[in-house]
Amino acid sequence: MSKYNIIDSLKNHRSLLESFFSLSILNGLNILLPLISLPYILRIVGAANYGAYSYVYVLIQYLLLITSYGFNYSATKQISQNRNNPKKVNNIYNSIIACRFMLLGISIVLFWILSPLLLKTDVDKIMFLMGIGMVIGDILNPSWLFQGMEKMRYMTVVNIISKLVFTILIFFFIRRASDYMYIIVFNSCGFLLSGLSSTFIAKKQFKIHFSIPNMNDIKFQFKEGIELFASTIGINFYANINVFILKFFVNDTILGIYSAAEKIIIGLKLLSSPISQSLFPHMGYKFMNQSLKNSLLQLKRATKPFALLLLIISALTFVFSEVLIRLLGGKEYVEGNILIRIMSSTILLGGLNSLLGFSGLVNLNYQKDFLKGIFLAGITCIIFLLIFLPHGGVQIAAWASVLSESILLCVILFSFYKINLKNR
Repeated sequence: MSKYNIIDSLKNHRSLLESFFSLSILNGLNILLPLISLPYILRIVGAANYGAYSYVYVLIQYLLLITSYGFNYSATKQISQNRNNPKKVNNIYNSIIACRFMLLGISIVLFWILSPLLLKTDVDKIMFLMGIGMVIGDILNPSWLFQGMEKMRYMTVVNIISKLVFTILIFFFIRRASDYMYIIVFNSCGFLLSGLSSTFIAKKQFKIHFSIPNMNDIKFQFKEGIELFASTIGINFYANINVFILKFFVNDTILGIYSAAEKIIIGLKLLSSPISQSLFPHMGYKFMNQSLKNSLLQLKRATKPFALLLLIISALTFVFSEVLIRLLGGKEYVEGNILIRIMSSTILLGGLNSLLGFSGLVNLNYQKDFLKGIFLAGITCIIFLLIFLPHGGVQIAAWASVLSESILLCVILFSFYKINLKNR
């Protein structure tokens, strides 16, 4: 390839490259800052208190999941396809924000009704209330707008603000074990500052004008996102269900060890996520203007090197699991070594599910197939946990993660097999 062809190719993929490098910087900091703060938190608060915090944090994640609905994908897809229509973009923005605040009100009432079952202590209830700031900040942060416009640098900036604020507050104020309840407060501070910053950027850079959307637009967005909501709630439900169910079978110390191991795995998954995240809006835009055959070919070309990268990360995680847990957690968490080894394969499986499921099936309008796979994986995971966890210990939760990701990948691959058969 000549010098000029390379330059032309780079120009044609400028938005994709910007998205990739912006997300790489963001995820680099998402890995680096926890590498600084997590060992400090784990050592100061101890495994039991970290387990108690992690349980409430998971409940907040479910709140975030409900308020996100399917908008992170449906709105991103709409924005990417209407990026040259400012009026339409403005309408989408206001409709999504309104929908998310409506969902916040409903979900807070629902969780508070269930609080006697979910939140056993007064400290749990206080932490839960303090964590709602995370949800409000997330609602105000339209990452789907930046992603759909393929202007990820803005998303990178506001998320760096959030992570930096959280990390600084942790080192200033977490001094003893009993301070663990304030960790979630500092999460809220970071999220709120990030949300306010991104609202300012949306108005300044994309000329967003705030207005009250009509009910037809709100109904459309709920309808548009329903299948993706079912998909994301399914995939996140079984991703977080382990900590939730473990709470009822193990003590907070064991829960803390598992949570620490899981946190390390999640951090390592971030190494590859810029690729799948940047490809989602890019492929959504490309697939709209080309044949199914070419779309499948393009997806296949992207999957091969991505799978190799995931395999390398998974293998290195397996080999260096003990080093990771000792470095980040210390002696109290060393039992998490085997958990990291078991869950290391989910880096490969989960990464492929994200790329092939969202960038592939969703962009090709086969989200129903993806949804079926998620529900099958989720139900299997829950049944597996409830049958074997009482007798098999905490390792069962790690194996449940592997099982659910494996089932989902099998369903996705079978879906592509059927799609190929139809279009021969």
